[in-house]
Amino acid sequence: MLGRRLEDDYHLLETIFQEIDLTDEIQIEELEQRGLFHERFTLTCDDPNIPVDDSNLILKAIWVMIPYLPIDLGAKIHLAKRIPAGAGLGGGSSNAATILKWLNLKAKLSKNDLAEIAVKLGADVPFFLNGGTQYARGIGDELSSIDIPKDWCAVLVFPSLHISTSWAYEQLKISLTAKPKKAIIPSQLEKDFNWQFFENDFDLAIIPSYPEIGKIKEYLYKQGAVYAGLSGSGSTVFGICESCKLAERIVLAFDNAVLTYPI
Repeated sequence: MLGRRLEDDYHLLETIFQEIDLTDEIQIEELEQRGLFHERFTLTCDDPNIPVDDSNLILKAIWVMIPYLPIDLGAKIHLAKRIPAGAGLGGGSSNAATILKWLNLKAKLSKNDLAEIAVKLGADVPFFLNGGTQYARGIGDELSSIDIPKDWCAVLVFPSLHISTSWAYEQLKISLTAKPKKAIIPSQLEKDFNWQFFENDFDLAIIPSYPEIGKIKEYLYKQGAVYAGLSGSGSTVFGICESCKLAERIVLAFDNAVLTYPI
């Protein structure tokens, strides 16, 4: 974390976003339907804990695109939830981006215009428009594609706890008046790639209140992970393994963990 933005109190960061093969599934049945918004677009989900009202990012994404769409476009949308909600994996943001890309087949907005709409839905939504591996600055919306080695797989561990994102940011205790830190990732990427130069500021801020996170990290390192830490502000803990056989063995040690691969 580099600092905070005076005009809106957003935190400024630098990070690397990596797309992985863990996905939700969105089924879309297009309809010719005029009328009010909720007559034209409906959302269902196989997880009863996921809201399907206007608070869902899928419907928010449709709403912001309405001015650019045919007036008779409607759809029945079903979300098959596979990415744990509130886990710091961008499940809701990736779903919003998927809907934006679908609707833009009709709207035909430029990439820049679509990205401007995306960031209004969430700071990480623009990343999911293109995915891959991207270096991010600003609030997470200033993106550039980068290449890192892909000869690894990741163990994702889902602790049975929820970490409030707003609470997590408060724990960073970054002053609005503090001078922003200098970005370091670009200079590190010019050297031989090394997982050890990565550091998530949320780890130090959150682990004192959630020691379970620290225990999971410690276990992943002891088992041979080359890096372990929170995904975003959590609560998912991920471990990078250079051997997928090792990763498969680590997954079996947890009740709620999966093996994933970079895309």
